[in-house]
Order: sequence, then structure tokens, then C-alpha cells
Amino acid sequence: MNDQLTPLRQLVDRSNRIGDDPSLVVYGGGNTSAKGRVVDHLGRDQQVMWVKGSGADMRGSIETDYPALRLAELTALRDRGEMTDEEMTDLVTRALMDPGARRPSIETLLHAFLPFTHIDHVHADAICALTNHAEGARVTREALGDGFAYVDWIRPGFELSKIVGDLAHYQGVVLAHHGLVTWAEDSNECFQRTIDVVEAARAFVAEHSINPGPPPRHDDMPVEELETLLLHLRGVLSHTGHRVLRVDDRLREVADHPQLDSIVAGGVSSADHMLRIKPLSVALSDTGPEEVARAVEEYTSAYESYVQRNADSMPEGYSGHDPMPRVALVPGVGAITTGQNASDAKVAADIAVHT
Repeated sequence: MNDQLTPLRQLVDRSNRIGDDPSLVVYGGGNTSAKGRVVDHLGRDQQVMWVKGSGADMRGSIETDYPALRLAELTALRDRGEMTDEEMTDLVTRALMDPGARRPSIETLLHAFLPFTHIDHVHADAICALTNHAEGARVTREALGDGFAYVDWIRPGFELSKIVGDLAHYQGVVLAHHGLVTWAEDSNECFQRTIDVVEAARAFVAEHSINPGPPPRHDDMPVEELETLLLHLRGVLSHTGHRVLRVDDRLREVADHPQLDSIVAGGVSSADHMLRIKPLSVALSDTGPEEVARAVEEYTSAYESYVQRNADSMPEGYSGHDPMPRVALVPGVGAITTGQNASDAKVAADIAVHT
């Protein structure tokens, strides 16, 4: 087999291993890359970068999920002062070796601007747990040491790519409320570094977590009451389109907590949280029809206000998601998640559990 494809084969294998661990990435989150050389359709030797395609799930991914791009065209963009997401996407797409290939990740330039052969970017739960601390930079340094740079939250795009590209003298980069970037010249070494850093973060969190004692337990909601709640909730949520609801007891401990409202108000914990289930969930401590309708109305108003407040930092033309909640936390039940179909509702539940 052609040795020129070796970096790509290594990339796919490494990505599959990462994708098999939901504590590292879920549902297409994160991205990986490798750099190497290929011969193009005109017989010219080209240095390229393979990067995970947008929306591709590392778990079970194949070679076609990693489009090849001409690396020189990507690195040349680093000298630009600023760039909109639309401009960046257009210029990155023009660098594709195959114009019909899968669209590259929004974080393609982050990988291109780092001078390493193999790069991993994961949305690890343990890393987000560190950065979600009120003193995220400090606790991250305590957990991982001084070898890792810490970058406060910046939306993925050209600016973040340039910032990370300037941090290549570190062992890796921790992105607040987002994840981890690691690199190496060898694919196995890159994977092992990712695992080792995440394990160090996990061990630190476990060591410094406070055991609050036995979790609170609310009485189980009677089946008839739950069925009535689901009917009312689906009716309210369906004002903006068809909705499928899913009941999930994995968040029962959170839903039963006496400070549920404060927990829900905690905000975004990760990029996947923001993308899949929006900044906040809704707490349904009172489950009467009027109370449910009022809680959802207050949620949608709060979300629309959030979008307006942050309009200047959002991509051009973006007006926010559907304002309805994706996750409702109900004492005595756990979580009720919603989506346009059963798969969407399951994704929302899984993301909520991880965040």
C-alpha cells in the first residue's frame, strides 16, 4: 500500500480510538488532523493536512471523513488581520484537494497554524470540569502544571486559531469551557498525550471534589402524573413545531437537588452544551399546566434576551436556535428532553448527562 497514505491511516485509527470514549468526545464533537505529502492529479508533490470533516463523528469514522487540504494555502492565511467566518470558510474550502470532499471543520486553521504532524482536539468532560471552576486558570495550572497554556473562552474561528498557533512552544492548550488541544510528531504519542492529560485532569477533579453526603431523593412522580405532564409539556413545546419527548433518569440526582434552580442557572459548561442544548435548561419544580406553560414562556423570553445581548459576537446572519428548551429537569423524574425526532431527544439527554 502507498506509504504516502500512512499519516491518514494513522489519523483515522487514532480518531476512532478517541471517538470510542464518550468522556472525550460525543456526537461529532472535537476534531483531529494529520499532515503529510501526496501527489496531486497533475503529478505534483503537495504538502497537505487531513482534518476531520464538519459534523463527522470520530467513532466509526473512515478516510473520506477527513478531507485533504493544501497546507500552504492554509498557513498563508495566518498573516491576515481579521476574517469573518464566511470569508474563512470560503478560503478554507478553496484549499481542498478534492472540491467535492466533505466540508472541513470550522477549526481547520487551528490545526494548520500549529507546526505539528498530529493534532488532537477533544471536548473532554474532565477538562471542562477544570475550566468551569470559578478560578479555572488557576486550578488548571494546579492540575496539569505549567506546560499547558490556558485560553479564556473565545468562539471557534480565525481569532482563536491565531491565538492557539502562537502557543506551539507549550505541550498543549486548554480552551476554557471548550476542551483540550494536544500534539506530537507521532500519532500514538499524540493519542497517549491526550489520554494522559485528561486522566490527570480527572484525577485532580476526583481528589478535590467534596462529597456532599447521600444525594437528596424526591418521591417518585406517579406514572399518571408523569403522563399528564408529558402531554402538557409536549403541547407547549409544539407551538414551534413537532416535538418528541424522552424521559431520562440519569439526571435524577440533579433534578432532585433542593438547589435545582441555582444549578440550572449555572450556564454553559462546554461547547457541546451550547451547540446541542443551548445555554440553559428549564426547571419544572411545579408541574401543573399553568406552571409548566409559565416556566417555558419565561425560558423562551430569557433565551431571546440572551441572543440579543450576544448578537455582536455571533456569526453574521445567525439569529439563534429555536427558543424552546431542549432539557427540562423535573424532581421525582430526572430529565425530559426534546427533539424533532427520537434521535434528537436522545442526543440532548446524552449531552446533558455529560455536561
